[in-house]
Amino acid sequence: MGQEAQRPGFSDELWMSVRVRGRAPEFLKKPLGTHYRRIRLTGELGYRSADNFFAGRQLYAEVVGRYRLSKVFDVGVEYRYANRGANSPNRDRIQFIGGAGTQWNRFDLSYRFGYQIVFRGQDQNRTLLRNRFGVAYDIRKWKLDPEFDMEFFTRTDRPQGWNHIGTRYKLSTSFSPWKGHRFSPALVYDRDAFVADPVNRMIYSIAYTIDLRRL
Repeated sequence: MGQEAQRPGFSDELWMSVRVRGRAPEFLKKPLGTHYRRIRLTGELGYRSADNFFAGRQLYAEVVGRYRLSKVFDVGVEYRYANRGANSPNRDRIQFIGGAGTQWNRFDLSYRFGYQIVFRGQDQNRTLLRNRFGVAYDIRKWKLDPEFDMEFFTRTDRPQGWNHIGTRYKLSTSFSPWKGHRFSPALVYDRDAFVADPVNRMIYSIAYTIDLRRL
């Protein structure tokens, strides 16, 4: 009780990713019927650096499938495999997701829930709840509309009970230089809480997305 709280470390990181979005394969159109247009698939390849931007910490591949229940709600599942270099074991995870989104005046409001299982070897799986709240504002006659997200991470597999382990803040925008192509730069602040050796990260992120439905 008399010990001072451990001061977190600080890290600057670079995140880069390429995504491809589209519908389900064409051969599923007939068996799925009206459900076919409600399905969205995404594939992503990404790079995440260590404190040195060019010292790779993680290379990952991810696939996501979503089903649109209505104009407001959707559900889905996400799988990611990450190569973490020679000094750390590779890792995979699965996340079950659900979300909602709506518009109010010139604001886009969104909420995303995730139940994530990180596979760390026998009897070492880690489970997390992720809650993300987002808001975007449509500025008249301006292409770089601001977007802000706040995400809370809660670990659920500890014998002592659930505990909050981090918060992520994201300020971003996006622009489309060509039809079906979109670049999304972002500034992310990731803050650990109630963990051993906490680290606060300032992350510079850029994502490039190809939407096959718009080509």
